[in-house]
Amino acid sequence: MKVQVPSTINPIGKQEILGFLIQNHKLGNQLDNENINAWARDAENQLSMGNPPSIEIRSWESVHGYTQEYTVSDAGVDFQEFDIEE
Repeated sequence: MKVQVPSTINPIGKQEILGFLIQNHKLGNQLDNENINAWARDAENQLSMGNPPSIEIRSWESVHGYTQEYTVSDAGVDFQEFDIEE
């Protein structure tokens, strides 16, 4: 049997993260590709722990003054296919 496992954040996911950060992070308009890749790695780390691919802006970094979380859509995640024995 084959199963698909989410593994990496793709360019669509990075665009989603960028859009979220521009709207909600105090430094959103100043973030570069290196910053976005770091946020994507955070989401990938969540995936590796079996959690949804999400990132969190802490309250003091948020333009709104409270903690905010964003979960990358399935379109923003690449999946790996594995064969497993039944």
